Amino acid sequence: MTALNCTDFTVLGMYLDRKRIRLRLTQRDLARICGVPLDDVRRVIDGKRIGPHSLQAFCDWLERSPTFFDTHSLTAKRETYP
Repeated sequence: MTALNCTDFTVLGMYLDRKRIRLRLTQRDLARICGVPLDDVRRVIDGKRIGPHSLQAFCDWLERSPTFFDTHSLTAKRETYP
């Protein structure tokens, strides 16, 4: 199973949108900063799948590893911290 198949795009989108709003950036600004299509910004904020290039670009911007958004890892964290 690849990292893309076990990524929780809903959680990734929430983290991305929260930081974007905190920094007062538009979705277009975020796309430009990350070097990804604007459509990918909109898709991930909506919790939809994106490609590996955009996933890595967003994780780099968030300063998080893609494995941080792994569904199995997130499930374990929820069980540990109810």
